[in-house]
Amino acid sequence: MNVNEEQELKKEFQLERIILFSDAVFAIILTIMVIELKLPEGFRSVSKEVFLHEMKNVSLQLFGYTLSFFFVAMFWTRHVRLFGFVKDYDKGLLVHNLLFLFCISLFPFAVSMLGGFAKPSSIQGQWGFNIYVITIFLCLFMFSFLAGYLMRNSEKLCYTPAEMEREIKWKVLKAHNWIAPLMLAVLFGMNIAGVPPQYFVYTMAVYGVVTSRVSKYYYPKTLADNKPFILRMFASRQKKSRRAKLPAGE
Repeated sequence: MNVNEEQELKKEFQLERIILFSDAVFAIILTIMVIELKLPEGFRSVSKEVFLHEMKNVSLQLFGYTLSFFFVAMFWTRHVRLFGFVKDYDKGLLVHNLLFLFCISLFPFAVSMLGGFAKPSSIQGQWGFNIYVITIFLCLFMFSFLAGYLMRNSEKLCYTPAEMEREIKWKVLKAHNWIAPLMLAVLFGMNIAGVPPQYFVYTMAVYGVVTSRVSKYYYPKTLADNKPFILRMFASRQKKSRRAKLPAGE
């Protein structure tokens, strides 16, 4: 085995370690979040009123875990898709990836703060909602930061840069560089103004509308191809049915 082959094997091994480490962080985060779901002490011997009150708190925690599982899984699938194009690494990629994983690791803490939702008007509810939404936008921003580093160094670090740009929808991710900080500034202003935390969910709705418009503008065909499997299967059956009804030769 010559020196070049040894270097290539070492490079592949080190890159595999980076990916495996990232996957382990995601798995640990999901495990920690579900471990936090537990009933309080003496739950079986309490009165009906206390039981219903505690069940309300548990149901809110379960909702927070379910929502967080969706977000963490979404970031994991994006991370897998992005690193599917990576062929090499450098110090900058390590730093950007660790910063992204740091933001992801905040999810268990953010979920634990959702206990304040029992009283949305309380200080616990305000801080809980603020921290949770801020964590989501931080993750979005840091993922676009990570993708941006790979795009800027794609010739050296990635396979098929043009295909990667289309696959990860880079122009949409690039928009996160100003959308996420803008949303964080809006949240900060709403917090100072004393806006009730339940209205903060509108920032997520605005984010969804803006990113959908950007994606539709730059990637109209990809957006149509990304419909849920059931809808695509139903659409394909409709096409087959229409073809069957056409006269022969048309």
